[in-house]
Amino acid sequence: MDGTGLSDDRLLSRAELAELAGVMRPAVTNWQRRYEDYPEPVRAGETELFSLRAVLGWLDSRPIPSRARTSDEPAGFTYADRMRRNLVVSDDARRRAAALDGEAVGNGPLSDEEGRARQLAQLLGPMADAVRGGGSMTDYLALLLSLVFLQVSGSPRSVSLPRTVRNRSRAATTALLQEIGEAADDALRLRGVPPGMRAAVVRLEPREYGDVVEVIRLTDGLGIEGFRQLVDQFGSRAALPSGEFFTPRAVVRLMLDAAMGDKDTAQRVYDPYVRAGEMLDGAAERLGGVVPLTLCGESPQRGTLRLAGMNLALHGVPVELEAGTAAPWNEPVWPKGHQADLILTNPPFNAHGAVPKPREGIDWPYGPPPPGSPAFAWLQHVLVSLKDEGHAGVVMPVSAGASTDVREREIRGRLVEDGVVECIVALPPQLFSGAQVSVCLWFLRRSAAAREEILFVDAQELGDKATRGPRVLPDEHVGAVTKTVQAWRRGTGFRLGRQNAGHLAVAAPLEAVRSTGYSLSPADYVDRWMSTASPADAATETADTKRTLSMTRRRTKAVDDVVDALSYGPLPSAVVLSYDGLPHDWRRVPLGELVDITAGPSYSRLPAEVRSTAGDLRVVMPKHLREGRIDDRDMEKVSVDVARALARFRLRPGDILCVRSGAQMPPALVEEAQDGWLFSTNLLRLRALESDGKPLVLPGYLLAHLSLPETARWLKEYARSTAVPSLSAATLALLPVPLPPLAHQRRISAALDAVDAQITAHRELVQAATRHRSTLAAHLLTGVLVPE
Repeated sequence: MDGTGLSDDRLLSRAELAELAGVMRPAVTNWQRRYEDYPEPVRAGETELFSLRAVLGWLDSRPIPSRARTSDEPAGFTYADRMRRNLVVSDDARRRAAALDGEAVGNGPLSDEEGRARQLAQLLGPMADAVRGGGSMTDYLALLLSLVFLQVSGSPRSVSLPRTVRNRSRAATTALLQEIGEAADDALRLRGVPPGMRAAVVRLEPREYGDVVEVIRLTDGLGIEGFRQLVDQFGSRAALPSGEFFTPRAVVRLMLDAAMGDKDTAQRVYDPYVRAGEMLDGAAERLGGVVPLTLCGESPQRGTLRLAGMNLALHGVPVELEAGTAAPWNEPVWPKGHQADLILTNPPFNAHGAVPKPREGIDWPYGPPPPGSPAFAWLQHVLVSLKDEGHAGVVMPVSAGASTDVREREIRGRLVEDGVVECIVALPPQLFSGAQVSVCLWFLRRSAAAREEILFVDAQELGDKATRGPRVLPDEHVGAVTKTVQAWRRGTGFRLGRQNAGHLAVAAPLEAVRSTGYSLSPADYVDRWMSTASPADAATETADTKRTLSMTRRRTKAVDDVVDALSYGPLPSAVVLSYDGLPHDWRRVPLGELVDITAGPSYSRLPAEVRSTAGDLRVVMPKHLREGRIDDRDMEKVSVDVARALARFRLRPGDILCVRSGAQMPPALVEEAQDGWLFSTNLLRLRALESDGKPLVLPGYLLAHLSLPETARWLKEYARSTAVPSLSAATLALLPVPLPPLAHQRRISAALDAVDAQITAHRELVQAATRHRSTLAAHLLTGVLVPE
């Protein structure tokens, strides 16, 4: 790949080949028709393209006839020689154009993370609805990916895209989309990747020309990281099947760091099932510029191969991408001999067509896999493509490690005895958006050095459950697992048993693996009751939980004393009661006369597209209402711009939130820490009205009344009066509220607050005692601690 990022294996049309070879276009067609060994075309829709590398190899043996040679071409000069000379001139011109483009557009610093998040929020929110029209979200994402790719790769055609609105006609809008798609396809072909972005982009139906121009402006400066985030969005929104869904970046980082350790020596990295290029992208990010790096990948999926080509072209390192097959071991020539230093891959376990077919002459190094087990075929394909002293990380189904199939057990046995298997890591469930199958990471090596043990890591309890979508593996958990693997590989600092992040690790000797029938499932080696390896650490941990328990008991006693000091007496008999049983200075008032009731914004004003974890202001939803307070865990946010448009839905301390529709949760009080937050569609906000500068009702008193079982029943009955349980502001305004004077409300609130504090303290005491018991039991029942 040269300085323009162009691939040596770019895809060219017949007309382009003819221009480079200095012949008429029909000559190329005649070559293809007359010679059976002429390179096969690659189809991109209705277009046929040809690999430049393959055509050059074919033309190397075809000298130019004397009558067709130019004066500076000696005898024996081939068409391939002419093409290479013309390529140098063409690529130099492209390089100059790319440099001028950089000067015109500007190569200033990329947006910071916050700015990029705001750009993406606009692009994936309001602009998505404006531009896609009747098109799909995946088509719109193809437009965004094309624009970022053109801008970051320095394509000369990106500078010609308009940044200001000059024409609002529908024809001009269609022409602009076609220009973007064609520019992206041209850039892909020149990097050896089958095109196809134009077909997706032209399906969009923007409202007007200016909306497309605004998208062009917003994609400026997103850079490689913005491109990655858009690829992730594409993967999550396109509902890709198991053979195409993308590998989470956290899993890629874990595989890369665990496979390589602290060495940056891999020069040839190969992924035999490249998906969107996320494995090779991770390798390029870590190794690009450190070593002379070449990235190699294959995939039978043309759509995601385009994304991979765009993704990897942005790094400026040599990339060799091929439209492979779902079963490379069934090809006439296998293995191809990639001889990679590092292989990282997430192959399809159950893809149709990937099943190894029995045939004569195929050399399976560790035995033929069962017909229904492509996982073990992929595993052996990885090993035959790995050079000596090379390493690999492969995503495998959990079932592959402990299946009872005779052939699979034999293959596992040969792998173990050959010293190929280094480490097995069991991942948490639900990490992949496209599949729910549980997986393990198999780390392999090709080395003459003997291996006396295998590391098994059970990381199934790690990760955080996201608000929506798959589970998330945070950076600290990725780092903790890779640190465990690297410490074991170095032979220093490795600790048996439960690690600091909560995962389990055991280095099992080969005798133990043989005794299980060559099981490679971590569950057969790690004991979930494992304590820390060090008795001193166990004693310290137990002492810490005991100390926490003692402190919690002291706090609990303090609040118990406050509640014990409270006194209550019966209402004096001389006090006159009203007809409904209330004291004479109390009133029964409809809630609507005491508070302003505001329903949350409509879904169209606060859609999911404008909410993310990277915004500025938090959004409260019904699930965050817990035990009278707002739980701020797993909250989404919106940008300042979105919040400004929803200013009337901001919260103040003392507001009360009630569920509007769906499951009726207890109401919650807004505290000082939640000042300025927004509340969502399915909530109602209650804000006390004032008279002479004083509230008509105190928030604490009102919350206590709304939390009474009788009030909850009233609300539920009125909510059930509709087809879908729903509580309108008008209905809630009818709720009768017994209202004492403010001073009396204040005393009632203080008493109930004291009891609430007592309840909270006792819950914390139970939690502290439970943690202490669990810690003590884990160490006592494994013999690390001994009762005295």
